[in-house]
Amino acid sequence: MGFESVGSWILRLYPLGSLTMINPLYNDNQMKLGVMAFNCSHGSTVTTVDGAWPMTWENNAELARMVDSAGMEVVLPVGRWKGYGGETNFNNRTFECFTWAAAIGAITSHCAVFATIHVPLIHPVAAAKMGATVDHVSGGRFALNLVAGWFKDEFEMFGAEWRGHDRRYNYATEWVELVKRLWTEEEAFDHEGEFFQGTALWSQPKPLQSPRPPIMNAGSSPTGQAFSAAHADMNFVMLRQKDDESDIAQINHLKTMATELKRSSQCWIHGYVVCRETEKEAQDYLRYYVIERGDDVAVNNMLEIFGGQSDTLEPSVMEAFKFHFKAGHGGYPLVGTPEKIVAQMECLSAMGVDGILLSFVDYLGETQQWIDKVMPLMCQAGLRQAFPGAR
Repeated sequence: MGFESVGSWILRLYPLGSLTMINPLYNDNQMKLGVMAFNCSHGSTVTTVDGAWPMTWENNAELARMVDSAGMEVVLPVGRWKGYGGETNFNNRTFECFTWAAAIGAITSHCAVFATIHVPLIHPVAAAKMGATVDHVSGGRFALNLVAGWFKDEFEMFGAEWRGHDRRYNYATEWVELVKRLWTEEEAFDHEGEFFQGTALWSQPKPLQSPRPPIMNAGSSPTGQAFSAAHADMNFVMLRQKDDESDIAQINHLKTMATELKRSSQCWIHGYVVCRETEKEAQDYLRYYVIERGDDVAVNNMLEIFGGQSDTLEPSVMEAFKFHFKAGHGGYPLVGTPEKIVAQMECLSAMGVDGILLSFVDYLGETQQWIDKVMPLMCQAGLRQAFPGAR
């Protein structure tokens, strides 16, 4: 089915008011899956190892089709404008997220297609129009990953104001409220706010999804968590990985905050994957690409930014997270045999994790391995249902 026919096919089956329910983010799978960061050079692994993700459009397109045909729920790009230095200059080559999402939406038919946005860098009127465009191209599968903005070096490229931590969330609140109005209100409206002023604000066409496309946010500080609970449908959680009890408490706290606001919110995490036939093979390769071939300069730069500019990680966990940042940008380790990884995901599901965004060293080869070896075991464990269109 070509992308031009997907939207009309959906509209014949579903009235506009129910379109949100067909976004795969809202399906019944107990553990939802996606692949992230493949729009960036090196993806999520800060390593000089042979085979690190080179990031070409041809590989992006091939991987997106692979994820889509397997029935995974999400593809998500990282919003990055410059690299982190070091030998890898990690993430220095990236495809811009909205144009990427439109192209990916046109060549897929099932998965939710995210765009990541740093809200201080794009005006709400432009963002609303861009998001609606991708929603139409994809037949109602667009979703927005909203970032308040924390990378000061990138802001200096744009000459944009870099605000203090809590002030950034004040700005993001007004920004997202404007976008939601532009996505839903049929009449033009004036706005006179603290950060935005405008006359006769208006955007057409509206998104296909009603009342609007889903929103994800990775707010981790107390201010960020409050913002996420109030305005996002999914919180992208960076688990502290001290112990299961603290991770459970973190997830429960996020979901309780949303419930108290009479909202529901999924919790998603990032997981970096090293899957091999034996535990030893998996652990040996992890140590090799992280310890022997990891880019310490780039990771030190990254952690300095995370600690000093984002308030995401407390100083007490910084040193321990160096390994995880080289292994997979601070993600949760899914390392071992297929059976062990599925057991890990059963534990994560029991903790309250609703979805995992995966990253790999070799995205194409290891994603196919995941589809062939891990996903059937997930179905056997009751974490997912078999996807009818899977090849």
